[in-house]
Amino acid sequence: MGVVQKTDFFNAAVPVWPEGLERERNIHIGFRTVFPKIGKTPVRLRLAGATTYRIFLNGVFVHYGPARGPHGFFRVDLLDLSERLCGGDNLLAIEVVGYNCNSFAYPNQPSFLQAELMVGDRLVAATGQSGFDALCLPERIQRVERYSFQRPFVEAYRFAPETVDWRSRVDAEYESLPLAVQPQRSLLPCRVARPDFCVQTATEISMELSSAESGSAGEEERYWWMTDSRRSELESFLPDEFELDLFQLCQESFSTEDAVAGALYDLGINRTGFLQMNLSCTRPVRLLAAFDEILVDGDVDLTRNGTLNIVYYELQPGSYTLESIEPYTFRYLKLLKLDKSVSVQNVSLREYVNPEAVRAQFASSDPGLNLLFEAGRETFRQNAVDIYMDCPSRERAGWLCDSFFTSRVEALLCGGSSVEKSFIENFALPERFQCIPDGMLPMCYPSDHPDKQYIPQWVMWLVLELEEYLQRTGDRELIDRMEPKVAGLFKFLCTCENSDGLLENLPGWNFLEWSRANDLTRDVNYPTNMLYARTLESAACLYDRPEWAEKAEAVHATVREQSFNGSFFVDNAVRDEKRSLKLSGECTEVCQYYAFFCGTASPEHFSNLWKILLEHFGPNRKTDSEYSFVHSANAFIGYYLRMELLSRYGATAHLLEEMKGYFLGMAERTGTLWEHCDERASCNHGFASHICVHLCRDILGIRAIDPLKKTVEIVIPQDISLQDCSGSVPVAGGNVSVQWERIEGDLLSKVTVPPGWTVL
Repeated sequence: MGVVQKTDFFNAAVPVWPEGLERERNIHIGFRTVFPKIGKTPVRLRLAGATTYRIFLNGVFVHYGPARGPHGFFRVDLLDLSERLCGGDNLLAIEVVGYNCNSFAYPNQPSFLQAELMVGDRLVAATGQSGFDALCLPERIQRVERYSFQRPFVEAYRFAPETVDWRSRVDAEYESLPLAVQPQRSLLPCRVARPDFCVQTATEISMELSSAESGSAGEEERYWWMTDSRRSELESFLPDEFELDLFQLCQESFSTEDAVAGALYDLGINRTGFLQMNLSCTRPVRLLAAFDEILVDGDVDLTRNGTLNIVYYELQPGSYTLESIEPYTFRYLKLLKLDKSVSVQNVSLREYVNPEAVRAQFASSDPGLNLLFEAGRETFRQNAVDIYMDCPSRERAGWLCDSFFTSRVEALLCGGSSVEKSFIENFALPERFQCIPDGMLPMCYPSDHPDKQYIPQWVMWLVLELEEYLQRTGDRELIDRMEPKVAGLFKFLCTCENSDGLLENLPGWNFLEWSRANDLTRDVNYPTNMLYARTLESAACLYDRPEWAEKAEAVHATVREQSFNGSFFVDNAVRDEKRSLKLSGECTEVCQYYAFFCGTASPEHFSNLWKILLEHFGPNRKTDSEYSFVHSANAFIGYYLRMELLSRYGATAHLLEEMKGYFLGMAERTGTLWEHCDERASCNHGFASHICVHLCRDILGIRAIDPLKKTVEIVIPQDISLQDCSGSVPVAGGNVSVQWERIEGDLLSKVTVPPGWTVL
């Protein structure tokens, strides 16, 4: 796809930024224009920018953006402001934050804004032309720590009551900055729906927490990114450059009893969005808002997830409505009022979530299953706003492999694949990726990887996703644009094949799942080769390359011959002193799941192994059993591969009980589903929303939907102990709805589909 000309999106606006500051880190710039309302004439705003922006009309929040694009490409928002206008003059304000640092969350690119406001056919304001004034927003404390290794800087502010007058008062006084025109950018449409920005109010559950209840902010080793040798690659501030040492302040706040007057708030479940507070103070105060997804020993541990989970404020006397400009994820919020002279009237969160995930419905006679569905939906809507993310907290990164699972959920809950199209397009557009070998793709994107890290297995998962994307959408054009990338991947991988045709000593970060399996990747790793074979099969189907299919079967056969020891597949083989391959003898649970998922094994040809996996593994597995030597799987991705296999091979009764065994505790605790089997990391991970697929496909009975042929396959489960189930999923033209119940031993069902659809 070539460069999109600016005339396709803007009539006159060009990119601008305060002169000489386009590479300044963590800088906050405001743009404003005043315009009259003219009858019922429509008013529309177009804008693109870097890194992030939020928009206010007459002091009221309107929008946050932009949707993320790849390096060198920027997505354009089109907003209709007509229904939000007041009589007389109206004030449009745009806040832009330029980060200019490497991260997983945003590409590191020079800051700019390109915006124009149209009243009917009349151009009212356009950057680089006339109408917009710009001002530096000095309230942001610029030189501070990063929020995490994967995201930019912690938010820290110094406010006075008049600080935000520029965006709320037409007659506000301010000093306008000179602007410089920036190079033209390549522009893309924003393909995704406008996010849901509903406000959720938190409930205060505790007051005046003592230092004895404090978390572990003093564990300095958790702040490894502050002093790591990769700091220069991250383009962060050095400790001796800090305007305010927030880490030290957190240590003091959590450990000095006299300094802390605290309150604890609960949103009820994990939510993602912008932290809000209404408060007033009668003298200057300092305020720390610390938050997390769970409580540790009854308190917020603001470093639990490898982050510095705070927003910091210094406030002059007055009344304030405060809102973070970055989205965060938390259930619990602890306010540390370091000077005590502050009254908090309201704590809430403005959500930043996918607006379309509410369309699907699921209900059954088992409350646990219903809770799992809502937890899956909540996990999805927070992780699929503009791209598919691994988590909306620590990283907000567009990870491959996670996306394979999340993409299925979007089609199910939203009835389309608009987020997926944007996600794949971001990988398709760049000619090459900085710091990544030719032929390889980034493990997450849009992002920067100056440490030259990549996961070759995750790119294979992208090919599997492409195969399913084509089946879901029929979007041949995007698939064809990805063909050079797929061919380049195989060219890269071919250089890593040994004389047996297997991948050996694959470079990069070899990742299979969060378990012992990741430690067994030396020399020939068999799960990787199982995935390699499945990837070749998918690519052969996508691009009509029978030679890839032949190669896939050869890889499958060689893995079966080398890896299977008569009972289990062994994870890897290593070279001895004579350079001969010898099985390591170590077996992991997830290796077995890779074998069946990728087609290296099947229940027909490995019936004994499948029976062992079915009967002796799962959430109730006994660690002291005869199979204790098989290392356990983790949630990402072993549990989900297992559930997929239970579904594929008709073990629905097992699936129903195991879903509750694995995940119900997570749903009860946070209302979302987690990265690991425990709370050591993210408690809200996008791939985990795949639970919704199993509930609708395997329990409700909507087995398969073909949106191209407009057919739906219904298979009501026969062998589960569930009294009734009902639900619906959106499709073109309406909903596919299923309802079934058992009455005196008989199974009664009802299926409705939109006009033009066929039930198979």
